[in-house]
Amino acid sequence: MKNVFAIVTLLASSAALSFSPMSAASTEDKVHQISVSGQANVASVPDLFQFSVYVEEQGERVQDLNSVVADKTQTIISSVLAFGVDKKDVQSMRVQLNPWYEHSNNQRIQKGFKLSREINFTLRDISIYDQVIDAVLTTGASRIDGFNYVVEDPQPQYLAALELALKDAKLRASRMAKTLGAKLGKVISISENSGYSPMPRGREVMMMSKSSDSLPGQINTAAQVNVTFELVE
Repeated sequence: MKNVFAIVTLLASSAALSFSPMSAASTEDKVHQISVSGQANVASVPDLFQFSVYVEEQGERVQDLNSVVADKTQTIISSVLAFGVDKKDVQSMRVQLNPWYEHSNNQRIQKGFKLSREINFTLRDISIYDQVIDAVLTTGASRIDGFNYVVEDPQPQYLAALELALKDAKLRASRMAKTLGAKLGKVISISENSGYSPMPRGREVMMMSKSSDSLPGQINTAAQVNVTFELVE
């Protein structure tokens, strides 16, 4: 009686049945296999909030620009530190200097320079988000960008998702094997397709208000595996 082997696609996961020889010395000694993909997501509430503030100035003298940018940077950082944010959660080393051009009579004329500094903040107390943003907006910042909620320690969520992905793979394989009149045997191979890969909120410009109406919601941590099982009769 001939065995029929098919490639089956289920819910964006694939499974394939195949023969592979266990020994090149024997054409009769072969193992029946089934390979499946398992995937899972674990939702968690973020406990860190990150955002970036930019200070930009343009003028003729770099020295004058640097003085203005430095003063504004210090004002912005002080306004955030006043809420108990630790200095280790502030990064302000990134500075960019570019020529400043204007167009006149179809000509590109350099008028001076543009100096900008990027300040990155991490808030470990998300409840102060609204107050911090309101404070920064009063300091003369050129723009605020890069809003992002994250989990400080993502490993527990990822390991939980990984375990669920393995269970998903086993369930898919057992259901398919049962449909074809076979049973699952030992695990032949396992491969991990994903590292920690959270699906965070998209970067967006958020509207700020005096009330605490900015909620972090949830983020998903995904895991995916490939598992090959032996098929037995």
